[in-house]
Amino acid sequence: MAIRHSIILTLLLTVPALAQTGPNYKAIKQFPLDDRTVYQIKVGRNQTTTIMFPSSISALEGANITIDPKYPAAVLLSHAKDRYFFSIRALQEPASANLNVVWNRKTYVLEIQTDPEPFNSVTFYQPAEVGATSQKDSLGPIRLLGLLDKAKAYRLIQSQYPEAIPQVDTAQPHNRIPYKDFEVEVAEVFRFEPEDTLVFKILLYNHSDREIYYQPQSLAVRVGLDVFYSALSDASGIMPPAYLNPETKKVEPSVSLAYFVVTGTPNGGRNNLAVTNTFNVIVNRQLPEIPLSLGK
Repeated sequence: MAIRHSIILTLLLTVPALAQTGPNYKAIKQFPLDDRTVYQIKVGRNQTTTIMFPSSISALEGANITIDPKYPAAVLLSHAKDRYFFSIRALQEPASANLNVVWNRKTYVLEIQTDPEPFNSVTFYQPAEVGATSQKDSLGPIRLLGLLDKAKAYRLIQSQYPEAIPQVDTAQPHNRIPYKDFEVEVAEVFRFEPEDTLVFKILLYNHSDREIYYQPQSLAVRVGLDVFYSALSDASGIMPPAYLNPETKKVEPSVSLAYFVVTGTPNGGRNNLAVTNTFNVIVNRQLPEIPLSLGK
């Protein structure tokens, strides 16, 4: 079964949430923006909770909350002007506070309370509108290529310009999918939440003594019974043959790198796939082109 981020919050409304699993699912939350919902935010005294919005926040108004620990309050808030995120931490236990966040001309209400299992981060995103243009129509090749480039340079951007990619989940499962004479390793998965798009970094191990040709445009992932096809790929389509290692004198598989992008669902909706899923990569072979030999 696919692990998907919740679309509707179970806060004041009695609506069942979709399943989430993984070691950090309790601490890392992603909520759709709804100005008619009151969001319950769990915080701790010895842990900071960072809350992110899609873009810069217009204003913050709170009760029982302070920006200076010298002044008595239950919760400490840290925020810089024009930033898209802020951080909060409890100054006492138990503690409760209220915070109204003004973003995009709407007010979002946060009720803050201490909890033994506080959130590490909370990311708010804009859900897809009913009747809106399908996901694949709204994300053209240029935009998908931009997300692919961000995934490739993620480590560099994260270390030098962390604010450039604030809403990216990552995982490095390193699970391998065996085929007849090659293997596929899911080296890394990136999820861009606002775009509902995943970028897969895979390694292809060719154990045979021949080149293996595959179709880059048909790369896909299976999650449970669902199959999600590539919308964009960066792959050569050829796996070089295995080689003899001159140092070990052993035949070792060749390793080639490929990337591909999955966005939305085949029917144009959101896939809401979490990076903690077990992804089985589908690689379709392709016969090499054999040039015609013309007789004299």
